[in-house]
Amino acid sequence: MKPRTPQLLPWLAKKTDIPEPRAEALWHEARRWAERRARRNSPACHEMALNRWLELMRAESLREDAVSFGWRPWARIQTRFWGWVLQTAQKNGVLSAQNWRRVGLLRLN
Repeated sequence: MKPRTPQLLPWLAKKTDIPEPRAEALWHEARRWAERRARRNSPACHEMALNRWLELMRAESLREDAVSFGWRPWARIQTRFWGWVLQTAQKNGVLSAQNWRRVGLLRLN
């Protein structure tokens, strides 16, 4: 049976631009670290593992940013910006189509 991972692992991996297998490896490392400090499967152990995992994810993201010589954060900003532009264009298109449909319906009646 495959060991369980947190449900937010894919989301956080995508948010920090870390590959999912690497994020999963960091989770297992954090879980082993917490099990050495607290009783296994206890709430305290899980909380320690989660906090340790977030620290490891943050450190990994900073390490990746440093390796990219500062381009990675800029690429993330550009991606968000163009995503926003495309979403806005799509919403404007939908509103325009709805308005034209309304005008057409008014003329038919």
